[in-house]
Amino acid sequence: MKKRSCINGLSLIVIFLLLAFAFNVSAEKLPVWQSQHSLGMNKLDPHYYVLPYNSEQEVLSRDYEKSPFYMDLNGQWKFHWVRNPDGRPETFFEKDFFDGHWADIEVPGNWERQGYGLPIYVNENYEFVHPMFGMDRPNPPLVPDEHNEVGCYRRTFTVPENWRDRRTVLCLEGVNSFYYVWLNGELLGYNMDSKTPAEWDVTDKLTEGENVLAVEVYRWSAGSYLECQDYWRISGIERDVYLYSTPKVHIADYEVGSSLETKTYKDGIFDLNVTIGGALEGEALLDYELLDDKGAVVLKDSKTVVSGGAQTVVAFETKVLNSVKPWSAEAPHLYHLVLNLTDVQGRDAHITGNHVGFRSSEVKDGQYLFNGQPILIKGVNRHEHTQRGRTVDEESMLADIRLMKQHNINTVRNAHYPNDKRWYELCNIYGLYVIDEANVESHGMGYGPASLAKDTTWLQQHLERNQRMYHRSKNQPSVVIWSMGNEAGDGINFEKTYEWLKSVEKNRPVQYEMARETAHSDIYARMYRSVEEIRAYAASNPVRPYILCEYAHAMGNSVGGLKDYWDVFESEPQVQGGCIWDWVDQTFREVDENGRWYWAYGGDYGPEDVPSFGNFNANGLISADRQPYPHLKEVGKVYQYVKAELVNTENLTVKVKNWYDFTNLDALTLRWEVKSDLGKVLLSGNQIVSAVPGETFMLQLANGQFSVPANNREVFLNLNWELNEARPFKSEGFRVAYDQFVIAASEAPKTPSSSAHGRRYTINGTSASNQDVSVSFSESTGELVSYIYKGQELLASPLSVSVDRAPTDNDRRDWNGGRHWEQLGLSSLNPVDVSVNLMRAGRNLQVLVRQAYTNQKDQKIMDVALTYILNPDGEMLVSGLVTPDTSVVKTLARVGLSFDMPASYNQVHYFGRGDHETYADRKQNGTIDYYQTDYRSDVCELCGSAILRQSHRYALDGHHAPQWSGFVCVIRGAI
Repeated sequence: MKKRSCINGLSLIVIFLLLAFAFNVSAEKLPVWQSQHSLGMNKLDPHYYVLPYNSEQEVLSRDYEKSPFYMDLNGQWKFHWVRNPDGRPETFFEKDFFDGHWADIEVPGNWERQGYGLPIYVNENYEFVHPMFGMDRPNPPLVPDEHNEVGCYRRTFTVPENWRDRRTVLCLEGVNSFYYVWLNGELLGYNMDSKTPAEWDVTDKLTEGENVLAVEVYRWSAGSYLECQDYWRISGIERDVYLYSTPKVHIADYEVGSSLETKTYKDGIFDLNVTIGGALEGEALLDYELLDDKGAVVLKDSKTVVSGGAQTVVAFETKVLNSVKPWSAEAPHLYHLVLNLTDVQGRDAHITGNHVGFRSSEVKDGQYLFNGQPILIKGVNRHEHTQRGRTVDEESMLADIRLMKQHNINTVRNAHYPNDKRWYELCNIYGLYVIDEANVESHGMGYGPASLAKDTTWLQQHLERNQRMYHRSKNQPSVVIWSMGNEAGDGINFEKTYEWLKSVEKNRPVQYEMARETAHSDIYARMYRSVEEIRAYAASNPVRPYILCEYAHAMGNSVGGLKDYWDVFESEPQVQGGCIWDWVDQTFREVDENGRWYWAYGGDYGPEDVPSFGNFNANGLISADRQPYPHLKEVGKVYQYVKAELVNTENLTVKVKNWYDFTNLDALTLRWEVKSDLGKVLLSGNQIVSAVPGETFMLQLANGQFSVPANNREVFLNLNWELNEARPFKSEGFRVAYDQFVIAASEAPKTPSSSAHGRRYTINGTSASNQDVSVSFSESTGELVSYIYKGQELLASPLSVSVDRAPTDNDRRDWNGGRHWEQLGLSSLNPVDVSVNLMRAGRNLQVLVRQAYTNQKDQKIMDVALTYILNPDGEMLVSGLVTPDTSVVKTLARVGLSFDMPASYNQVHYFGRGDHETYADRKQNGTIDYYQTDYRSDVCELCGSAILRQSHRYALDGHHAPQWSGFVCVIRGAI
């Protein structure tokens, strides 16, 4: 028995070795794009941008494209697309390959937006894990082979004569998701990571005359497992491609330290370390100048560089700049660094440089401090999106920044990957705090044991993506926080990544949402937490600041309850704001077969069973063409930096707080007025008040005692804070903050009074009439079915109780919202047990209606009691009580009355909140006044702007019931 056991054991060992050999052979046959270890080949080490300029002035203006040592390779390329790697032209990279029959494609730009392949939108899943692509479960690092699209790109270029005897570098800023690159038929290498630049030294591969550059791009690769973000899954060369030339001895990298000393935060601390690349023969001279915004040199130094091998690190002496102008989102003061490396004769200059902003960003005593002040993050998340796909031009970036600055947004989280390099420069210039986030999201693997964050074979992927992000953005003043990724689980890979980041980064916090309260996140960066949970955290004596990386999901008609969050943010010192999800709809404008345009979202391309998460990518504060949605107004109002409270109505005293962090209130003019409910301005004035950041003060507006005129039911105190001087995207007089207060509340709606000239109503069953008015109620439903005034029918449909509406996008995903309402059948309720009683009350008519409502399943939903009172002139007051059956009903979509009027009644005059839609939980931005609108042009156009049709309405206040005066609607309550 023992001998037999030994033979079986030997057999097992042999079988194991054979299997291992077979596995290794199989593994060797796998292409490199199927391995998580294939991060790149022959690439230059990551570094900060060292683009060469021709002069100091070009550095100051950031005009690197004008440099004679920069060559833009964007534009028309030759392109060939196939559905799988087997169909690709295997020798297309050879210099003499004929591509004359190939199509042209625009670079940069995703190929799905140029007629190739299938754009797919999913949220948290891997799009390639689908029967359409032959995968039924994630199997990292493997992705589909048979269905993996490949795009082959070719273009030619000629190097200028003055690049001879210099070093030349090829840079591809962003290619999705994996690619090989050849020059003149020679393989340069490959890269995996779609969102950070990859560079190759091509000096020895260039030829005189025409050169041929070839790039082979794979839609999916092992790297796709870390690129499972909530966006369109599209492919190709999506960012800039260019060449630049430097002297052979060149500036290879540099790191700027531009912090503030941490006692008074007034003096700047300047550090500079420069890495010199290339074999230095003899000596070279490296100097720098730091210039202020007027071009004056405020710091300078120089060093003689002696060869230290292939690379030499030059560390300049730390210098202090007294009373520096600090950089912040409110006042983005920039200095300009100019670096110049020459040989000892002053030849072969490599001139480069960057913006410098002196600022501090730190977590201290449980708070996030910027320039020594605990600030509030008034943020948004922003995906890169235009009609070209994820290729974003400067015009779109500026449109985004303009709207952000106009609506008091101070922070952008780069969700969820490093952005185009120009974005950071614009944020430096115009003032936006940037949370830069690594291109790491493995959402489709879940957060449990299968998470790639726990698999150490994926450590280098996590680490290098963060390293490359850090090095390409480390000198950007606008980058104030690093984020290691998004929704990728948590584990050893993030712990090690955090350790590396903290070893190199001394001046910025590092965060990661899924690290929660562990040691490897400096900020408690949660998403979509309730107000109650946030308050509980604040009460727990926390050691970290709480900043929501995502909140207030802005999908469709949304962003209700924003003020509730900000009541907490402004009252709890360690709860410091957050970033709304998200900024811009990721939709594409398409035209249907009838020539009508529409916004396309997930599922609108390809077969019916294409992987899709529907319109969940349409959750922006603005539309894809950069048009603001109504809820952006609420964001601007709640985010405003000046807030007031009315404390005395007799002398109009208000308590004002300056919520700016670094701006005195004397930069603004307060323009105030008291306006009656009849539209007349009763009092007004202008004032400039000095108040330091964070100061609260009392301000009396009226010289003496103020009283409401007898003929006014209520008056309104309006405060408007306007800029004294123009700023970028804001003209002089631009309103940056406002408040409105009711001085005297309206009386409760009165019963319509009897008219001395009106006749009594004649009652006939469930109908009644006099010489001017005729009304009829349905005996079976209890609804008002006819209302005739002076011979004209004013109802086009019965006046009925309405507890249903079109669900908003967020309703559809709430189990107690749209899905619950659909299960209840709120759209098709039937009134039962109806009673209608008409009676005279003096000259008035009083109608009492009682109804019970059931659904199609005969479940009782609610009881309704309505009272109608009409005076002889036809003025009508309707009041009622709706009592839901809570054993069945968890929520109702709304409670109100609905009816149609003839189409000719399209002019609406109303007194209420406007001049845009507001809601009970989204009304901070609406001011009460008289407004006029055309139903056909305003309301229909408004509803048509939605990606999916959903509930919209105007001017809600929640304070007064609606009133009617003739055909003018006074809207101060829910209709």
